[in-house]
Amino acid sequence: MFLPYIDLPQDLAHGKLKPIEIHPFGLLVATGVLIGSWLIVRRGEKYGLPRQKMESFLTYGLAFGFVISHVLDQLMYYPKDVLARPYVLLLIWTSLSSYGGFIGGVVGAFVYKAVKKEKILPYLEHILAIFPVGWIFGRAGCSVAHDHIGRASTSFLAVNFPGGPRFDLGLLEMLITIPIAAFMLWFASKPRAPGVITGTLAIIYAPIRFPLDALRATDIAHADARYLGLTPGQWLSVALLAVGVLLLVRARSLPKTMPAPLPTEKPVVTEDATGSDV
Repeated sequence: MFLPYIDLPQDLAHGKLKPIEIHPFGLLVATGVLIGSWLIVRRGEKYGLPRQKMESFLTYGLAFGFVISHVLDQLMYYPKDVLARPYVLLLIWTSLSSYGGFIGGVVGAFVYKAVKKEKILPYLEHILAIFPVGWIFGRAGCSVAHDHIGRASTSFLAVNFPGGPRFDLGLLEMLITIPIAAFMLWFASKPRAPGVITGTLAIIYAPIRFPLDALRATDIAHADARYLGLTPGQWLSVALLAVGVLLLVRARSLPKTMPAPLPTEKPVVTEDATGSDV
């Protein structure tokens, strides 16, 4: 007995809605962004971070995140397509990479830091406390688009794809993210040292993503590229785990000050208890 293969229509181009197109993947991703952003802003306000500042920070992160997500997706997974048709890097709406989005979000954060002259770790701690909630919707979008096709399997978790049962990695990650989101909401409600929330999510996600990527199909057209036997996602999972460990080691000697209210006016930048202006 396998999970059913659900093929949702890619648009509602019928009746009075014609010719409006509503793509399930895009709708679910947008829902995740909206709900996640709303919860993040609320959390920030709860702990003294003004709405305007958090919304501005999110705008930087989302803008860079979506652009770099697509660019890295093409460069990492479809390098031959990029060499043959370089303009695909500009077609942002055609594909996204989760790790590319993470990297883009971090780039956006550092651009915000350079422009606004503010520390970014408090923002990141609030965002990553909520991020898995929005991620559930994002991976739900992947599961209905079936864009992360896994290896053939007879497992009860396999989806009955046309041509035979296979793992649907978007679906698997969505199911795994639900308990992660619940845990992070609880974990982030307690006093933590700066960087602990971010580091904890990193060391939870990386060891999950690494074996999931090992289940990606190799016998289909446009199978994911491998580098020394590993997918780009697996290499980036190793890097993410290292970042998480470094953040937790760094936080061991710091006081538990997160979450904590932030000043409403721009402070004078001085060396603080963290020994860093991040």
